[in-house]
Amino acid sequence: MSSCSFSKSSDDILLARVGDSYLYKSDIQSLHLSNESRPDSMIYVQQYIKNWAEQKLLLEKALMNVNQDELEIDSRITDYKNSLLIHAYEQKLIQHSIDTLLGLEDIKKYYNAHADDYYLAEKIIKIMFIKTSLIAPKLDSLELWVFQEDTLQIAKIEEYCHKYSKRFYYNINEWVNWSDFTDIFPSQFDLSSLTMSNNTMLLKDITDVYLLRLIDEKKQSEIAPLDYVQEKIKSILLNQKKTNTIEYIKLKLFEDAKKTKEFEIY
Repeated sequence: MSSCSFSKSSDDILLARVGDSYLYKSDIQSLHLSNESRPDSMIYVQQYIKNWAEQKLLLEKALMNVNQDELEIDSRITDYKNSLLIHAYEQKLIQHSIDTLLGLEDIKKYYNAHADDYYLAEKIIKIMFIKTSLIAPKLDSLELWVFQEDTLQIAKIEEYCHKYSKRFYYNINEWVNWSDFTDIFPSQFDLSSLTMSNNTMLLKDITDVYLLRLIDEKKQSEIAPLDYVQEKIKSILLNQKKTNTIEYIKLKLFEDAKKTKEFEIY
């Protein structure tokens, strides 16, 4: 509720006063009470006046009783508002000034210069994984397609899994953390022997069969492959671009203000 000055039109109707603050009829027209019944409208206006008066009275008491630190609240609010406005302006400038497209060469260059920052905390893998019922049809064919050494029969595997699998995962472009992968299996299974030298595994429990084929792996403490950290590097480079753009704009704004005498130091 805003504080209302005494300099109102003589035609306006004064509704209430607290000290040097005045509430006029025009101040409550924004409440849009025309659709309310008259009794409801009157009750609402009376409550509004009461709330307005309480706020003014409390503010007067607060100003008389707060210490200097508390009086700085307005200053802090203003500073916060200004920082929000500046941030919004900076974001708008960035949207119009920065090229968000990053070439693969830029990403590779950063990766090669900072490869030591990307040692793996755990093993990561590329994997094909199928879970299906022990009584699913043509399991022998599925095993052949998944486990044959020469090539994966992707089309046949996908067609089969669409019909019969309970779970199917295969994405040649995605690395998976080893701990995330092993968490999906029953605790009795030991997957530690699954390596690139022993890259297939068949597991069974009382209801299901699990077929695994390891496509690629990077071990713990190895340097992460580029495609695993590519999005992280892209984010870093974009943030660097944003920071550099903002600093350039600030510098130009400062220099222009000095040239036009808008900013002077005495």
